[in-house]
Amino acid sequence: MALALAASVLVSTGAAGAPPSPAHIRVVYAAPKSAAFREIYHTMRQRRVLERVGAIVGLVRLPTTLTYRLKECAGELNAWYAPENRSVTVCYELIDSIVRAAPRTRSPAGVTRQDAIRGPVFQILLHESSHALFDLLDVPILGREEDAADQVSSLILLHLSPADAHMVVMGGGYFFATVAKEEPVDKGAFADVHGLSWQRFYNLACMAYGSDRRRYRMIVAKGYLPKDRAEGCGEEFRQVAFAFRKLIGPHLRVRPRGGERLRRAFRSAFRS
Repeated sequence: MALALAASVLVSTGAAGAPPSPAHIRVVYAAPKSAAFREIYHTMRQRRVLERVGAIVGLVRLPTTLTYRLKECAGELNAWYAPENRSVTVCYELIDSIVRAAPRTRSPAGVTRQDAIRGPVFQILLHESSHALFDLLDVPILGREEDAADQVSSLILLHLSPADAHMVVMGGGYFFATVAKEEPVDKGAFADVHGLSWQRFYNLACMAYGSDRRRYRMIVAKGYLPKDRAEGCGEEFRQVAFAFRKLIGPHLRVRPRGGERLRRAFRSAFRS
């Protein structure tokens, strides 16, 4: 019963009768063998979760078809982009772990169960979508690709409606903080291609604060983001936005024009 409720929460926005996916976007919901994942399968398929993410990515002129796949992964908690077959795969096991890690009602920091589930799911999907864009569009990257994927996914999600963006910031932050509490800090963690979860937490918080200091002032006021880091977050956000306009902007179906048209397009696609 708790899992069924969580699955409903996961996709509580968007209409089941939404328009079909844009050209060059293909979605596959592979039916799981495990009964434990069937509620997630049926609800995500009915609510067209992958199609909604595909609608956002579909605002980019892709040179070939990109496939989104939800599948069972033999116990692996993972999500990835595979350049050899141009597909983004998300495992039922990963979504199930997010559901189980979410607070029963609300966390001490005020994160609702709904945000704690939906936020990381959409962050993960857009993170892997960013890897796909880098590959399909031959986007040059300075630094670690995983960091760049986090930045692009955050930028896109922060262009959504205030309520949806708040959901991602709160839910994504909760997920990173939860993972960080059990994450080993050793040579293996430092050598990994991904940043430490606490680093990803602060980077997301900084992007949010830099995008709108007034809307996200509570991040600094409550001590979730150190004031020394917060001072440069506006510049960090502008730097990512500039790189997006320069490197991905020419491939967009909608011209940014200061960001407002792009913001409306992202919001409309996400709510489709």
